[in-house]
This record gives sequence, structure tokens and C-alpha cells, in this order.
Amino acid sequence: MSEAGLAIAADVHVTINYAIFEIGVKEPTPGAEKLSDSFVCGYGQALPALEQGLIGHRSGEHLSLEAEPDDAFGAYEADGVFELDKEGLEGSDTLVVGEEFMASGPQGDILMRVVEVKPDSLVVDTNHPLAGKRIRFEIDVVEVRAATEEEIEEAQEDMDSDACGCGHDHSHDASADHSHEGSASELVSLRRSK
Repeated sequence: MSEAGLAIAADVHVTINYAIFEIGVKEPTPGAEKLSDSFVCGYGQALPALEQGLIGHRSGEHLSLEAEPDDAFGAYEADGVFELDKEGLEGSDTLVVGEEFMASGPQGDILMRVVEVKPDSLVVDTNHPLAGKRIRFEIDVVEVRAATEEEIEEAQEDMDSDACGCGHDHSHDASADHSHEGSASELVSLRRSK
């Protein structure tokens, strides 16, 4: 239950309902029309623009926040689009354009979206669908309360593991090696995204 008058700040547990819009587009981004999230402010569990924009607001408020790519889903990286051989990828023959799947390999899980299906390969995009785009959040603050010690400990653990809570990896930097040379057999497993 919300604590009367408590403003969002570090170590405050926040619950919001929100939608994400690409700037210049009237309709919400498909799949981002009715989102809900709860997190402890100050630990990077939400996108930077979202977390910073909520500071000082209270339960029951509605606000609009705009964000540049660097504070949202990152820059679009052209080398995030590459071709994978279907051979050795169980279930790859049933994937269709637009479908997302997780590939697990030596460097961890990678979310991929199918952009083209070829007879023997898939062209995939590892960029978030909103990467490189300016976005707007329409937010309803549902609940604001002091976080429990357990919630703060969990938030600290998430921060230590570079998690942002959105399901995509934003921790890589532009100078990192993004080469995708090698065979698809280097991927350990493939599973459909929720």
C-alpha cells in the first residue's frame, strides 16, 4: 500500500503502469501498450530515463517522459544483424519473420529477432526493436512505499549483475567486439521468447 506523500527516491519501492511510444508515432509500440513494473529506485532496475524521470513523483500521478536512445534502449548497432546457419539449431525451421527467440551460448543468453528466413539460414537482429529511437513513456504511478531490506538486497544483487529488468542486455559498449563469425553450432540452445 502506498505511503501517503512519499516521493520517489533511492530505496523507495515503485509500482507503475506505462506504455511506450516511439516519438512521432501516435500508437504505442506493439507489445508495449500495457506494461507494469515494480522496482526499487536507485539500483538500475529500470531504464535510466524512466528511473530518473520518476524521482520526486508520488503515487497517483500521471507523467510523460521522453528519452534519447542512450537513456532508453541504446544505439542501433548494424553489426547486431547477422546470418545464422539453421544447421544445428533445433527448431529453427519453424521460426518466422518477426519472431523472437533466445540463443544460449558461451557468452550468455542473447535475444534475437528473425528478420529474414532463407532456405539454409536465418537473418537475425539482436538490437532491441526500439534501439536508436527516441521514445516517450506515458506512466501512471500506482504505488510508492519504502522498500524492505530484502527488496534492497535483491536490487543490489541485480545492480551487481548489470540487470535492468527489461530483458535485454544494455551493458555492452560500442567498442566491444560484436563479431558474429563462426558457426551457429557455437550456440548451445535456442528457445522461443515469451
